[in-house]
Amino acid sequence: MIHLSRFRLSYKIVGSLILIFIAIFLVVGVVINYVMENTISASEKQKASLLLQTIEKPLQMALYLKFNDQIPQKVIPAVSVADVMDLVIIDRNDHALYNYSATIRTAHEAVTVSRKIADPISGEKMGTIILSYSDRAYDATRQSIHRIIYGVGLSITVLFFLAVWWVRYLLSPLTKIAQKARTYKPGDRMTFEEDGSVEIEQIVSAFKSMQETTRVYLRKMEDMNTSLETAVQEKTYELESQYYIDRLTNLPNRYRLQEKLLRSKITALAIINIDDFKEVNDFFGIAIGDAVLVQMGTWLHELSGKCYRLGSDEFALTFTEHLNEAELEHRLEMLLKLLDEKTFMIHEESLNIRVTIGVAMGSEKALTRADIALHHAKEKKKQIAFYNEDEGIEEQYRSNLMMASNIRKALYGHRIICHYQPIFDFVTGAIQKYETLVRMVDENGDLVAPAIFLPIAKQTKLYPQITLEVVYQACRVFASRDEEFSINLSDSDIRNPHTVNEIIKTIRETGTASQIVFEILESEGIENYDEVTHFIAQVKAMGAKIAIDDFGTGYSNFENILKLSVDYIKIDGSLVRELSGNERHRIIIETIIDFAQKIGAKTIAEFVADEDIYTILKELGVDYSQGYFTGKPIPLP
Repeated sequence: MIHLSRFRLSYKIVGSLILIFIAIFLVVGVVINYVMENTISASEKQKASLLLQTIEKPLQMALYLKFNDQIPQKVIPAVSVADVMDLVIIDRNDHALYNYSATIRTAHEAVTVSRKIADPISGEKMGTIILSYSDRAYDATRQSIHRIIYGVGLSITVLFFLAVWWVRYLLSPLTKIAQKARTYKPGDRMTFEEDGSVEIEQIVSAFKSMQETTRVYLRKMEDMNTSLETAVQEKTYELESQYYIDRLTNLPNRYRLQEKLLRSKITALAIINIDDFKEVNDFFGIAIGDAVLVQMGTWLHELSGKCYRLGSDEFALTFTEHLNEAELEHRLEMLLKLLDEKTFMIHEESLNIRVTIGVAMGSEKALTRADIALHHAKEKKKQIAFYNEDEGIEEQYRSNLMMASNIRKALYGHRIICHYQPIFDFVTGAIQKYETLVRMVDENGDLVAPAIFLPIAKQTKLYPQITLEVVYQACRVFASRDEEFSINLSDSDIRNPHTVNEIIKTIRETGTASQIVFEILESEGIENYDEVTHFIAQVKAMGAKIAIDDFGTGYSNFENILKLSVDYIKIDGSLVRELSGNERHRIIIETIIDFAQKIGAKTIAEFVADEDIYTILKELGVDYSQGYFTGKPIPLP
């Protein structure tokens, strides 16, 4: 005996598909029958039309001859047919000329046809025939077709549900397998019930193989995860070390210190800065400089046990003991004494190191405050300085930051402007030159004096931008004028290649090289005379002139001035202001005038505030006068 369960699953599914195809075939047969029914219906309509044709000609003649009383006789061939239900004849005005209705009527729907009766000569409408026709045989055929359709539909429905049930029954083993697979987790062991089908047996065998393979991979993944966790921990420690440990000195860095300040109770913080460390790098080289930092960090760590490297040449020491300011200062002074006795040996070179220390008590803003104290110590030339809130140092720094921000905004908003102070010729009494003086307009429209914002600009590296803006504005103003005009340049401006290139580019574009006078600020000191003389040679070759500003108070001597080949010497205002009551100032000015005449330079006296000073300077032989007495700085169109 052959069991159905032993057949291949494919056979079972194909058998089910065959049943479905048989059902589809029956449906197609019903559709064909339906089409035939429509064909029969059309045939019945044709019969009705033929009946109308039999009476159309007689009716046409009767209506044409207006023999309306003969109409009943003309329609007898039609109304005598048993299947004619209604016959209506109407004239051209829709008035009924004849109306027939069968005595015995059926409940079946009738086929209604109509035909127009036309005038045989003119073709105009004379009337209309409307016929309702019912064929009992046709109706019976239609009912039979309906019964067949209903039967076939019911059969298809039953077959459909039976096929669905049968396919679900056949696939039930797969459903059970799917349910178990859906809840399967690596490491679980699944058991399956086999129904004897070859395909089911193959699927079960594949799942068993998969479970075994999964268990093998699971063991490998567990081993791999263990290795990865170890590697991640090692890498995390390595990254943490890189983030929190200074690579050069292996000391904890600024980030670790900031974290320490947030988490622990630190009572004081000291920042230690190596003095003149740049000179060590420049003189001995970066390698020796790094070695100094390593040895310094090691020494501080061994001494305190709580040393951090903040970066560059700065270290930090933290304190957790409850020390007052005097006790902490004493401890740091001891550190300085020990450092004085310490000699660092690097590549057979012995170095002694001096440091400056800034200290902040407490942990709140300790790093910032200790840094402020360090800057204060350097400004005051002290080795140790404590942060003192009463001194307002922090407020001064905030003010400086705000001013730096205002300068940036002014540069961007074109609120760095130039005023021009006239310079008079003592001989002719006419204005022959102007000095360009920079001003800043704040956001309220008020002028800010250069003494307020220029020092901050120099500290924040904004000074070169201001210089270039002044050169740009002044050159464009005097490109359309005839007078000479002077612009102040600092030593740092001249040593900045970008600034020099932009200056030369601007005076070339505006054609003002023969009018411009560059005033070099001698009072600030000149670090590199070679760079300055090179710049002077460049601009003089273009036709520009050179003036030494604030002469008489700076650090340079007469020999260095001779190197610069200047065209004008501007006598410092501190000598001019007290000229009328100070004989020594008079002697100095006479010496400057004599020196200028001997080197072929002209003299300009600054800060000429009144007539007495003006008269004395004229008597002494000064060439030009500049000051409020002869003219205040003003904007020029």
